[in-house]
Amino acid sequence: MIATNTTLEREAVQGLQHAQEAGGLSGRPVREKSTFVVSELKRITQGKLPIIGVGGIDSAESAKEKLDAGASLLQVYTGFIYEGPSLVKRIVEGL
Repeated sequence: MIATNTTLEREAVQGLQHAQEAGGLSGRPVREKSTFVVSELKRITQGKLPIIGVGGIDSAESAKEKLDAGASLLQVYTGFIYEGPSLVKRIVEGL
């Protein structure tokens, strides 16, 4: 189960340049809500399904948040774009 993807909400970027542009937001703006969804899915499924944590994973700290919330695997797509390939190594070493 993948939790989550993007959001159309603009609350997390209000006041920033381009905040009103159309399309889904990903990365840091969805980090907190995504972590909450992961924890809820873990609770609802009672840990019987693997959960892929997605949203705002751009450091070892944010990766650990998703794992602690119940993610079995992580997707670092946006973080990978902004941080580069060394992000994976930093996450593994930081865990």
